[in-house]
Amino acid sequence: TSDTAFKRFSENPELFDQYHEGFRKQVSQWPVNPVDVIIRWIHKTGGQKQGFKKEPLVVVDFGCGDAKLGKELGGKGKSKKQKKQNNESQNNVENQFKVHSFDLVANGNPLITPCDMANVPLEDGAADFAVFCLALMGTNIADFIREAHRVLKPDGLIKIAEVRSRFEATAVGDDGNGGGRDKKRTDDSLLNEFIDTMDELGFECTQKDRS
Repeated sequence: TSDTAFKRFSENPELFDQYHEGFRKQVSQWPVNPVDVIIRWIHKTGGQKQGFKKEPLVVVDFGCGDAKLGKELGGKGKSKKQKKQNNESQNNVENQFKVHSFDLVANGNPLITPCDMANVPLEDGAADFAVFCLALMGTNIADFIREAHRVLKPDGLIKIAEVRSRFEATAVGDDGNGGGRDKKRTDDSLLNEFIDTMDELGFECTQKDRS
């Protein structure tokens, strides 16, 4: 459970560093980092969502890792082009987004608030976006989703990125041509079950990206 993980990593923060060191090596081999995809999506969707609001949009990053999302959206690590675009926006908001980055351990990163993701220190209805990027780990995933629902505004959006293998059931059977050879088949039963559970927890699926 996330509660057990929080206690274990709090007592042994070096385990958290070891995990993320291995994770960074793995991500470096991917053609695309899903965090970058989510950052672009938030920029695009946030511009449409913000309108003429004066206050920044609030983003909650559950299981933030190195808090890259917080660095990029929170005003730190932005390119000159991004800063210029922000300055030229209609509402002239200095920072378009306010990011809360949560994970089990901060380890000196000032952007990260250490906590159990099933119980984050935010008020009800405080956020516009919730993000889980490769962060649905632990046996109490439903608690994370409930917590995201609690902190989101009624029109809030949740974005989840996960590896496809977690949501694709693979079966081996006859190829269907009478040859008797085994052929791997995948179906969407796990994905559909997950989406049904999300619906029970208060969310409606508006987009699926299988690329």
